[in-house]
Amino acid sequence: MPVVFLPRQIAPEGVDYLTARGYTLKYASAMDEDTLAKEIVGCDAMLLRTAHATRKVLAAEPRLKIVARHGVGLDIIDVEAATELGIQVTNTPSSNGISVAEYAICGMMAVARKLFPLSEAAKRGDFFYKNHCQGSELSGKTLGLVGMGFIGSQVAKIAALGFGMKVLAYSGHTKGKAIPDYVTLADWDTVFSTSDFISVHIPLRPENIGLIGAKEFSQMKTSAIFVNTARGKVVREEDLIEALRTHQIAGAFLDVFAQEPMTPDHPLLHMEQVVATPHCGASTNEALIRSAVNAAMEIDRFFQGEPLLWPVNQVFRAP
Repeated sequence: MPVVFLPRQIAPEGVDYLTARGYTLKYASAMDEDTLAKEIVGCDAMLLRTAHATRKVLAAEPRLKIVARHGVGLDIIDVEAATELGIQVTNTPSSNGISVAEYAICGMMAVARKLFPLSEAAKRGDFFYKNHCQGSELSGKTLGLVGMGFIGSQVAKIAALGFGMKVLAYSGHTKGKAIPDYVTLADWDTVFSTSDFISVHIPLRPENIGLIGAKEFSQMKTSAIFVNTARGKVVREEDLIEALRTHQIAGAFLDVFAQEPMTPDHPLLHMEQVVATPHCGASTNEALIRSAVNAAMEIDRFFQGEPLLWPVNQVFRAP
């Protein structure tokens, strides 16, 4: 049976799925490029969680036939190189969507209700800090969505049906997608200028790098809150920092940054109106299990000659 390379440990359910079907698992001792390129030798598949599958890593073992991404984002895989090398790439786009969507809503609430300043005040015994730290409700507010894939759609559903929010979605990211009746499509400028919350849910593709910057922040309401649980590099961070520093916008919830891990002196980590977390929107027990099992299932489907559910690229497969 094929050997599956795992640069990082995954949920036991994913491991059990593969071992029960006779696959041999090989774990990496580290996740740097040189180590991965050395230790992938002898493997037929890679189940990738957070390590980077660069051209060097992918080309290191001619037997490698499939890379299954544990999660959604493809920015850690050189898909072009994989295609050239005849390596199938898959991901698991529905595995962590619920967790990330819930987390985006959680972040909106945390910033709007000033949860962390109030918590810190309570811990230091300042009970009456609340008298000059009032928050805002989500109910009745307008949410603007940049991206209406699976995660964006789930955010829209929770916001509209759970909180009674009006939901706008940028029309340029909705081609070919079914739009529910509680979502209104709008142009780019309208989404940014009329929303009380902006939530970003687009992948890190070349055309999306630095997509949101000074223009967009200047269009937003001074009471608006910016939320990013997608990828840090889709935002020009220096423009976001300036917008927060000058109170062009009221606050931000950020689970992703242009450079990860962030340095301790990063300005966004030291602003009271910002809630920052370490790229953990998908880090729930349920999402990690689904991601591991779904990636394992794609590997098994591939070697069993069955159709893949989530192919990313197209490569020639011998009959």
